[in-house]
Amino acid sequence: MANTNEIILPDLLAQWPFETNPNPLQNIVADSAAWVESFEAFSPRAQIAFNLCKFGIFSSLAYATAGPGHFRAACDLMNLFFVFDEKSDEASGQEVAQQAADIMRALRRKHSWSHDEKVNHLRGLSNLKAESVFDSAFWKRTLLVASQSSAQRFIKHFDEYTDAVRQQAVDRETGHLRSISGYLQLRRGTIGVRPSFDFFLLTDDLPDSAVDHPHIERLACGAIDMTILANDLYSYNVEQSRGDDEHNLITVAMKEKNFSVQQAVDHVGEKYLHISRAFCEDMKNLPIFPDPVNNLVKEYATGMALWVYTNIKWSFASQRYFGRDGPAIEKHRRVRLLAPAEK
Repeated sequence: MANTNEIILPDLLAQWPFETNPNPLQNIVADSAAWVESFEAFSPRAQIAFNLCKFGIFSSLAYATAGPGHFRAACDLMNLFFVFDEKSDEASGQEVAQQAADIMRALRRKHSWSHDEKVNHLRGLSNLKAESVFDSAFWKRTLLVASQSSAQRFIKHFDEYTDAVRQQAVDRETGHLRSISGYLQLRRGTIGVRPSFDFFLLTDDLPDSAVDHPHIERLACGAIDMTILANDLYSYNVEQSRGDDEHNLITVAMKEKNFSVQQAVDHVGEKYLHISRAFCEDMKNLPIFPDPVNNLVKEYATGMALWVYTNIKWSFASQRYFGRDGPAIEKHRRVRLLAPAEK
């Protein structure tokens, strides 16, 4: 008889041939974490929980070969992603729309805040004065190392991301539950992966024609969808326990297909492995571009493959989804379902 108090996760890395080691510049990981903590965006208790998520592990694996300036920008980006994620989860659709507008105004402007403006805005970060954070230091540091093409592409993709997060907030506020296809369409934006890809070759001038090539785009879509599916598998237990699981494919599949929770987990796992196999085949047959673009495309594609690996390894090494049990769960893949919080 099936144990309805636990789920068994699929082994998503069973056939995955791409692995990486952490970036050795761990002092930069610490500096970026300290910079974000200095905003005092969270209560002391929430800051401890944020730190236990160990976002530096993600940055170290995803941008393993980045040099100092490049790596600092990437670490800052990963930290700011999760600050925005936490803050937007607490906000209304209108509030997130304002947060998104503030961020995009900061990224599009050509100058930085004055010192006084920066201090005044950071004091109000409990409400996520996002414009000051993105404009004051992160974007200034990024532009010191970024190529023009990378910066422009990032702004475009980050705009799409923040707008998707706004729509998620509207869905949450109105109680709108999407179909599987509608959910995936929105989730491809809220997952924030595409602008993260723009930081793989942050310092290089990779032309849009290469990034937009149908074969490369297919790889990007596959990596994004694998990130979504893995994230929803791993985050489901925590989200369902606090009643915040409607933006999760497990819940969406259970309601649309009348699945049990384990059936939904298995369904998502099978979908993941299908995408994984197609991705690996596409990696064997990359299109050929003129030099030096060809080598950059190979590096970009490899970055996407390693991102998939990074997302899974970080999910178990972090305490965000499984607490201290992550390393053990990575091996036995059994997750005891938490009791739903009282409403």
